[in-house]
Amino acid sequence: MLRTVSRELAIIAGCYLVFALAKNLTDPSPVLRAVSNGWNLIRLEDALALNHESVIQQLVGGFSLGFLIALTYFYAVGMWLGLIGIAAILFIKNRAAYILLRRTFVVTMVLGAIIFAVFPLAPPRFMPGYGMTDTVTLLGLDPAPHSDSAISYNRFAAMPSLHYTWALLVMVGAFKLGWGWAKLTGIAFQALMFVAIIATANHYVLDAFAGAALLLIALYFTSQWIRHDRIIKHWVNRELHSLKEVEASWRKRASLIEWPDLRQQFLSGFIIRGGHDIRP
Repeated sequence: MLRTVSRELAIIAGCYLVFALAKNLTDPSPVLRAVSNGWNLIRLEDALALNHESVIQQLVGGFSLGFLIALTYFYAVGMWLGLIGIAAILFIKNRAAYILLRRTFVVTMVLGAIIFAVFPLAPPRFMPGYGMTDTVTLLGLDPAPHSDSAISYNRFAAMPSLHYTWALLVMVGAFKLGWGWAKLTGIAFQALMFVAIIATANHYVLDAFAGAALLLIALYFTSQWIRHDRIIKHWVNRELHSLKEVEASWRKRASLIEWPDLRQQFLSGFIIRGGHDIRP
């Protein structure tokens, strides 16, 4: 069990590390493109009558400032707590559903990194004159201004909203459990995350729709992955076997090479009995 858990943690951590590096090293500071894309998205939301970000933030703040602060913390850590919690329960109760959840999580990261590289988007809190309060920075939860690390989060990765994508994934996992209270918790979790990503000025309404579409695409890819799992494993094992044969061949060749004693050759030219040679 410990070995299996360690392997799963290594797989997830390794995939997320690659994801964090990929989405930040493509274009480290696409500020002009991100803001320009932001204004284009706002105009599209106006045309679709979906430009309600500032209204939602004002309604939540007017209802309760404490609730808005709680939503900001929920946005920062709630997603990870939800993912870790549902993954742990599924790992114990339903291993097949856990594999589906883990693979879908990986696919969303791959697709998300590609979209972030092609379409950088500034969130509402970075849009000048848009009239939204940056609650994340006000509460000191934005690490980007104080971090130069290559694996820090991408500040211009607003679309799709992976927070909402993964909140929906938590709901899918809850439905896989089949328990009534788990289903209700999953529905409430994604609904609360939908409000949080907008009320904290981190995402547009269309970002949530894009996040839902991303999850549907990822679930399709994952289903095909599972469907052809045996073929993929056979191909991987065959390629690994070929690589091992090549490695063994090179090791055999290397063992036949007679390596000279470089240390002895070096010392013999400079050191003589009773002292040192005067030759340069």
